[in-house]
This record gives sequence, structure tokens and C-alpha cells, in this order.
Amino acid sequence: MASFLTLGWEWVALPLIVAGLGIVLLLRGFGHFSRGNGGRGVGHLAIGTPLSLVGLGVALVALNTQSFARLTHENNVADVTIKTLDPAQQTYRVTIHRLDGPDQTLACDLQGDEWELSARVQKWKPWANVLGLDTTYTLDQIGNKYYTAGRGNGRTITACDLRGPEPLVDQWVPKSWLVWLVGQSYTEQRRFGSAAYMPLADGAVYRVVMTQAGLNAEPENDIARGANAARP
Repeated sequence: MASFLTLGWEWVALPLIVAGLGIVLLLRGFGHFSRGNGGRGVGHLAIGTPLSLVGLGVALVALNTQSFARLTHENNVADVTIKTLDPAQQTYRVTIHRLDGPDQTLACDLQGDEWELSARVQKWKPWANVLGLDTTYTLDQIGNKYYTAGRGNGRTITACDLRGPEPLVDQWVPKSWLVWLVGQSYTEQRRFGSAAYMPLADGAVYRVVMTQAGLNAEPENDIARGANAARP
């Protein structure tokens, strides 16, 4: 599940206030038209229309970013703990303890040589960073991986979802509208997928961090360090 620590809520409230003022002007403009005062009506519509559209657009973009965890420089994402279930079948219970928001723990059974945790990342333009919109991310899934493609061919794919429910704004507004608004605002530099992977070894503990460049995983105990050093 994504955290709710991105733009401050003032980025939602202020544009909504602007949009509200714009809607008031629109209503007054229509009122002037109904009373036969076309000149004043056109003036109110000319001001009210862009205010309401821009205000609503900025508010929707800000609401959409609330589904991503804000990243300043480097952020601890999760601790990953490994426990062997069946050595012969190479099955492991992988426990993911989230560190980037409300206390959450997820257990996932994987089969293979390594675990791989992925995320969706949004990187914003420098001028947007100055305004406080740093790189944001939301976790995607954790799955299995093999040391080589040859070892993995024909073997079972095991994975667990880490995304959680869609943000409420996506239930109110078509996602295509949000994508269009983000694109038209010229704030987004690019979006990309990022993943980190480490060996599956009984008793190993890893720390996953998000940097400005993407996900990274680090061994946290001797078992994890030994497994990482011994990987092909």
C-alpha cells in the first residue's frame, strides 16, 4: 500500500478554493446573461472558466500524487526476512516489513534463487522539485528470480502484490484524465520501473531503500552478506 506523504494537502485545498471562486464567477456570469447583461456575463465567464479548470486540474494532479510516497534523498522502504520452507524445492517464506508508512507486514512464499522487489517511480522536473515535488514511488510486487535465464526457463513464477487498493481519486476520475493532466502540467520528467534483488537464504535479512535513481537492496546480517558474496 502506498504512503500518503507527498505534496502537502494545501496543494489540494488551495486549487479547490481557486476552482470554487471560478465556479462562483461562472454562475454569476450565467446570471448576468439571464438578466440580459451580456457584457458583464462575458467578463465573468472569461475569468471564471480558466480559474475553475486550472484549479480543478491542479487539485486532481495533487490528489493523484498522494498515492505515491514522497522521496527526498534516500528513504528506507522495507526490511525483507527469509525463512526456508522446503530446501529440496527451493521454497522460502519472504516477510516484507514496510518502513515507509503505516506499520505493515506481508508474507509471501517464493520459489527460486533470489527475491526481486519492484516499484513504479515518478521523477519530476527540477522546477517542480523546488516547489517540493520530489521523486515519488509506489511499490508494485515481490517475485522470484533465478541466477540465470537457463535456470529459470520452464520453472514456476511466484509473486505477491504490494500495490494495495487504488487511490480514491482514481475511483472518481478516469485514469486517462489524470495521465493527461500530469502530461499537460509539464511537471513530470519521466516515469519508470525499478527493481532490486538479492539471494534467498534461510535467516537472511535485507534492507530495501529508495534513492533518487531507484530501488537498492543491502544485506543487513552475516547470512545475507555471505549469500550475496557467494552468488554466481
